[in-house]
Amino acid sequence: MSASPTQVLEAFVTNIRSLASNDNYKAIAGAFDKIPQLNAEISSKDTEIDSLKAEITSLKATHKNHVQENLETYCKQRDDFKKEKAQLSKKISTLEADIQEKVVTTTEHHQTEDLLRRQLDLANKSLDEEKKTMMNANAAITKLQQSMKGKDTGIDKLREGLHNEKAQVSKFQSQLQETLKEKTSLEHELQSSTTRLREIEGFTAKLHEGDEAVWIGRLDEVWESAHRLVDSIFKEDLTEKCLRDTSAWKNLRDSPHLDRGLPLPQSNSPAAKNMRIAAILAILARCIDLHVFQPSHLLDEEDEIRPLLVRQAMANSKKESFCRAVLLSMFSEDQARNAAKGIERVVREVPWCVRNLLSDAQYDSFRLGLEHVVKQAYHAWQLIQSATEKFEPLFKLKHFEGIEWQMLSLDEDGAGAKEQSMVQTPEGDEALLVIFPRIYIIEDNEPEPITHGVALMKSQSIAAAAEIERRSPPSPTTGRPGPRSRAIRSRTLSISSNGGNDFLSKRTPSAAH
Repeated sequence: MSASPTQVLEAFVTNIRSLASNDNYKAIAGAFDKIPQLNAEISSKDTEIDSLKAEITSLKATHKNHVQENLETYCKQRDDFKKEKAQLSKKISTLEADIQEKVVTTTEHHQTEDLLRRQLDLANKSLDEEKKTMMNANAAITKLQQSMKGKDTGIDKLREGLHNEKAQVSKFQSQLQETLKEKTSLEHELQSSTTRLREIEGFTAKLHEGDEAVWIGRLDEVWESAHRLVDSIFKEDLTEKCLRDTSAWKNLRDSPHLDRGLPLPQSNSPAAKNMRIAAILAILARCIDLHVFQPSHLLDEEDEIRPLLVRQAMANSKKESFCRAVLLSMFSEDQARNAAKGIERVVREVPWCVRNLLSDAQYDSFRLGLEHVVKQAYHAWQLIQSATEKFEPLFKLKHFEGIEWQMLSLDEDGAGAKEQSMVQTPEGDEALLVIFPRIYIIEDNEPEPITHGVALMKSQSIAAAAEIERRSPPSPTTGRPGPRSRAIRSRTLSISSNGGNDFLSKRTPSAAH
């Protein structure tokens, strides 16, 4: 329910009356009364503030000017200080350098002073020693003066001796002049002899020393090539016609280069083939030795130069070397032609021994391969021929202590081995036939072997000898084997238990240089 305006107004008037009688109202009324006074004070303060602001602005301007002036003064002083600092730093550096120099100078001065002090001490010490020496010298001089008086007589004698010595020197000078003249004469004679010696050396072929390893290797290759060639041809079976025709074997058996005691069965057994191979190799090696292994090839046919040079080497090996060098230097073209003829003789003579045992194709192949082997032997021999030492191939079956023959490498398989095993032989083995010769060196003495050489051992011929004995007819009177069969049996021994595997002519250790 809303109040009426009269009621509202009455209530308002009542409230005003109540407010007017209140102390707080009185205080508020008093405060309102003071407002004009306060406004007047505020206006006074504003005026005072404006005045202070103006004064502050003036002070700020004055302060700014003072600050600018102070800043300029500071900057100027700072620049002055920097310049003064730079000058002082430079002056300090100069002073430090002066101080350092003075320190060094002072140190050197102290060192010099110490050195001079030590030198002075040494000089004083030396002076003292010199004083002592002078005193001793004065004493010695006094003694010498005293002794000089006694030596005047000796000086006179020495003068007399000197005079005699001068006379002797004069005599020696005369002898020296004669000796110098004799020396000059001997020098001229020596120069003339040297010229003649060089001229004589120019007449000889140049010999070489120390090539043994080379030519021994070359010679090994020759025998290897020969063995391969002969083995390739004669390991083949011969025709029945050749085996039955005894006359086809005549050239082989009657060869002057073959030992008559070598058993050569007319069959195709392994033992027979081995003996044929050994026989052909022996003939080939001897033909090469006869026609190729000559000290020189001056003459077309065999001559006495070779044994003559062997004798000379046994007496004086250096003289033999000189003679051989002279021979090798003579008529080189003729020697080359004669050497070629010697090669042709070997190629002709060896195949001739087996011509009737080979077919035409085998014969031609054998001759062609043989020519290569002989030329190879000639080139190897040229190295031996031009050696300073005298080397000589010899086919002697001579025994040397500590140097054993190398067994010829043959095929011992199959029936051949069986046939050998059936023959009873005594223990041990001996060489029956030299196949490839030993090389001997001859130096003012008997020949000395330097290679082992290759030989057919008696044990290797047992099977072949047994085969011939079985095939030979018995004696018509006794029923026992004939004389040829007995001779063959007497040349055989038991099988060696340690036969060699190759036939290289190795250097003997006892003859190494």
